Amino acid sequence: MQAAIHAGRYGWKTLVIDRSKGRTFYTPRYMNMLGYPEGVSGMDLLKKGKKQAEQYGVEFLMKVATDVSKNEDGLFTITAQRRKELKEGTKDQIDIVRAKKLVISTGIMDRHPEVPNVYHWAGYGIYYCADCDGYEVLNQRVVVVGKGNAAPSKALMLLNWTKHITVVNVDPTATISDELMQQLAKYEIPVYHSPLKEFVGEDRERVEQVILQDGTIIESDKVFSALGMYSVHSELAKKLGVETLDNGHITVDPRTKQTSVPGVWAVGDIVAHTQQAMIAIGEGAQAGVWINKILRQEGHMPKRWVNWSASKEPVLL
Repeated sequence: MQAAIHAGRYGWKTLVIDRSKGRTFYTPRYMNMLGYPEGVSGMDLLKKGKKQAEQYGVEFLMKVATDVSKNEDGLFTITAQRRKELKEGTKDQIDIVRAKKLVISTGIMDRHPEVPNVYHWAGYGIYYCADCDGYEVLNQRVVVVGKGNAAPSKALMLLNWTKHITVVNVDPTATISDELMQQLAKYEIPVYHSPLKEFVGEDRERVEQVILQDGTIIESDKVFSALGMYSVHSELAKKLGVETLDNGHITVDPRTKQTSVPGVWAVGDIVAHTQQAMIAIGEGAQAGVWINKILRQEGHMPKRWVNWSASKEPVLL
């Protein structure tokens, strides 16, 4: 969204293909965002961002980008379909878009604890990012769930805010290193080895009990998931030959946010960096600035205030 706002303000013909309901959409509130001392929901942030982008002529295509290729003429061809059509396996409403420059911001999705009704607490009584939400558990009882070393590592991060921490290794076959076990013992953090059974609590803001399959009941206030990412959406980037890490995250030039493939930028949580909304916004701004520089260096001039259609060629996706 931020890359599109910058591109629109420069006057470039800009199109956003948005599959909707990404990670930000499901975030009930950001409490560490500059300018929002009372917090702001991800949904509200996206709604305001879309309205702001449209002020500068940015167009939106609410579909899923399913394929992308770079042509011999240097332009990119992007295929997009609606979610419903993808589910039904039909190809009646395919959109084909051609673009001079491409920004990939397809993001990631978190892996949730395997308990009934997990979405009741997700983002409220269950947190996922210690850097984002550690402050929200100040002096509270926290249960950190994960596999192997992941849970102890996140538990030790949370010591900035609370000492009332319990670790649950939900996969008893996954080992925890001796070094981490020693650090947990140093701070008197108990460790349990059992899959989860359920969470108990009337208020979605508070998980009152974490119940394990072995019958253990842990009194709590909040849960932190250290289960990692469910998916890293870098499939489109890989189709273009963009360089990625083993975990799927995209590597970019730290100054420009351009990937290893000329003409392709990547921003947000799909990039190998600290996963913070404000970092994603900053990267989008950087990408927008450098896309403008390179388009001008290539001799292109902005096409202002021309409505996008299938017959036109947007210069940024």
